[in-house]
Amino acid sequence: MIVFPAIDILDGKAVRLRQGRLDAVTVYNDDPVDQARRWIDQGAEWLHVVDLDGAVLGEPKNLDIVERIAALGTPVQFGGGLRSMETLDRVAQAGVKRMVLGTTLITQPAFVAEACEKYGAAVVAGIDARDGKVAIQGWRQGTEYGVLDLIADLELLGVKRLAYTDISKDGMQTGVNYGAYRALVGQTLMPITASGGVSSLDDIRDLHALGPQIEGVIVGRALYEGALDLAEAIRAGYGEV
Repeated sequence: MIVFPAIDILDGKAVRLRQGRLDAVTVYNDDPVDQARRWIDQGAEWLHVVDLDGAVLGEPKNLDIVERIAALGTPVQFGGGLRSMETLDRVAQAGVKRMVLGTTLITQPAFVAEACEKYGAAVVAGIDARDGKVAIQGWRQGTEYGVLDLIADLELLGVKRLAYTDISKDGMQTGVNYGAYRALVGQTLMPITASGGVSSLDDIRDLHALGPQIEGVIVGRALYEGALDLAEAIRAGYGEV
C-alpha cells in the first residue's frame, strides 16, 4: 500500500485544512517544493499534491509549483481545478503521473470519459463526501449524489481508480472511517486510495488489512505534526510493522 504524504498548496504555501475549511488553515512550509524535498528525503515513494486555490476557483493557480515538484523525480498524484483537457495535458507533460478529477465527476461526465480514454488509469476519481453524499467545488458545495451510486456511474465512464476522502475526518487526526472503505471494497473492484483522519500506524494497519484493493493512503497533518513518522508509515503500508 502506497503512503502518499500530502502537500496542499494555498496562496503558494504548503498548508493543511481542517475538514476542508479555508478559515481553518495551518501553514507548515512557505515553500511547497522544499516540503516535497523533505518528504522525499524521508523516503516518500509518491507525493499527493493538491492546488487548493484551483479546487475553489476552477482552474489550477499553482501549476508552476507543481511542475517544480514533479521535476524532483518522485511520482506525483495531483488534483485541484483539473477541469479541461488543456490542463490535463499540461500537468501530464510536466511529469505528473496521476491526475485527480473531482468536481467534473458530477458536472462534466463527458470530459471524465474523454480523460479516461486518453489517460487511462492515470485518471483518479477523487470522491469527497460528507455523510455519504458527494461534495464538489473544493468541498464547498454539497450534492445529492450518494457515493456508491456515483461509483457505479464512474465505472461506465471508464474510471479505473478511486481516491475517497471522508471530509468530516480530514485534518482532524481522529482515525479513518474504516467502515466506509470496507463498503467501497464490497462495491467496486477498482483500486482505492484512502484519505481523511489518518492519525496512527494502527489506521494504516487497519486499511492494509482490507487487502490489496486499498492501494494507497494519503497522510497529512499526522506527518506534519510528528504523530506519524513517514518511514514507519511506509513500512506499515507494506505490512512490515
